[in-house]
Amino acid sequence: MAELLVSIDDVTMIPRLRRVIRSLYGVNKVSVPRRRGVRSVTYRHQLARLNELAKLEKDWDEDGASPIESQVVANIRQILDLSTDAVLSSWVLFPDINGTLLIKIKSKQASISIGSSEFSYAYTKDGESRRASHKPFSANAVIRLINEINA
Repeated sequence: MAELLVSIDDVTMIPRLRRVIRSLYGVNKVSVPRRRGVRSVTYRHQLARLNELAKLEKDWDEDGASPIESQVVANIRQILDLSTDAVLSSWVLFPDINGTLLIKIKSKQASISIGSSEFSYAYTKDGESRRASHKPFSANAVIRLINEINA
């Protein structure tokens, strides 16, 4: 059995790379080892904020707000785990009254709403307003969007 080791910087490429490698003749298994190293201060800060928001209970705003849905927390966790420090340092998490979370991009007119199965966004770039609603959730798509906004 031969083993091929590939190192890539952009972790958002892993799902596509995995599909390509699986399509090769003779490939039986594709595995992606998780980095077990110490995560950055930025990552730990974002994770702490996520954990804090996950604890919000019903009526946290004293006006009937819903608690943050567990799948929304899982979705944000996926984004955290796949993000670089540059991506993580560009945003702040806020709760929304409907049980979703809002990623606000610092120093930009941009926000991304993360739901349990969908995401929506609105931002202005080069004087042009861009927005979309009810896009199927994908951590990779959200990271690509953040990179596009920050570019």
